[in-house]
Amino acid sequence: MTEAEDITIELISFGHSFGVPQNIDLLYSVRHFPTTNVENYQQYDGRHKRIQNELLNLVEYDDLIKMITEQLSIFIHNQKKNSIKLAVGCEQGQHRSVAVIERLAELLKVTYNVEVNHRDLQRTRYDKKKQKERTQNRDKKYTNYDENN
Repeated sequence: MTEAEDITIELISFGHSFGVPQNIDLLYSVRHFPTTNVENYQQYDGRHKRIQNELLNLVEYDDLIKMITEQLSIFIHNQKKNSIKLAVGCEQGQHRSVAVIERLAELLKVTYNVEVNHRDLQRTRYDKKKQKERTQNRDKKYTNYDENN
């Protein structure tokens, strides 16, 4: 059996707007979770303590983190893999998913080798503009579909 210290867990935060990462073992979404009430929160990201304190003290996040750690433990026991990729996504990959990944990293690094990858944290304004256009085109497509059916 693989020892816990021999297992590497890659934790990935991402924005659904930019696509779901490939080759993920465990995938979670926090798009429907509440966002932060921190004033001017756009100037911060999910690594900032103000954002983490605001989000991670909410029951929804606490329950999710407990569920993820339980499911991860079962997955490790059943799969017997040395490397696991776990991803958490929110809409833009800036706040909610980043905060969750940061908390998971704190909890898991005690037992496992943990690597953190915030895939969409450094997206530029250009990327976000292109994403907005894709979202509008997608919404228009679904609106047209709904009207025709």
